Amino acid sequence: MITLKNINKYYQQGNHRFHVLHDINIEIDQGELVAIIGESGSGKSTLINIIGFLDDDFEGTYFYQDQPIHDYTRKQFSTLRNRNVGFVFQNFKLLRESTVADNVALPLLYAGKRRKEISSRVSEVLKQVGLAGYENQLPKNMSGGQQQRVSIARAISTHPKFLIADEPTGALDTETSQEIMNLFKHLNKQEGTTIIMVTHDPHVAEQCERVIKIIDGRVVSDSKDGELHATD
Repeated sequence: MITLKNINKYYQQGNHRFHVLHDINIEIDQGELVAIIGESGSGKSTLINIIGFLDDDFEGTYFYQDQPIHDYTRKQFSTLRNRNVGFVFQNFKLLRESTVADNVALPLLYAGKRRKEISSRVSEVLKQVGLAGYENQLPKNMSGGQQQRVSIARAISTHPKFLIADEPTGALDTETSQEIMNLFKHLNKQEGTTIIMVTHDPHVAEQCERVIKIIDGRVVSDSKDGELHATD
């Protein structure tokens, strides 16, 4: 599904040019549950911004579903993102004064879906994440775990090809974190959802079938099914 070849990323600050990602080579297959781990400043968030079509300013080649997209325009990247990716964030990014239903419906509205279709899909995904009947609740009155479930429902509402979850359990306690991880694993195994998860929590990472470790902008290891593959 995703192939990154010799991806390099630079940031310009004044007269200084910082090399943030160094020759990243990664392939992610459809249906995988992948954790990307690394310390703060390691480059993992920069990497998922590229994977998720949020950042088009990089060097190297990116093939998505066998299509070369590295030379796409910013508008093409935006279209690709809207049609293919769902995002889940640490701080949920919900409209706290809008109902759960309205929050989940937002991507569907942007996609131009009809109101009847939206209502049906909202109910369907809320049931998937264990929040059936919560349509009229306000996020500000819900627990952190419930809010994260709402954000997951919003992310999957448009049937994205893959999810990017950026520290999705970072603001949650241990028990609630495990509930959210169980939900991700269910979506991955039962629904076939491809999930790419950034985390600094080893307990979260070890529940993924594959773990990619980044240090100082370089992939230093890639472990899958219990086997570690170190990179040069």
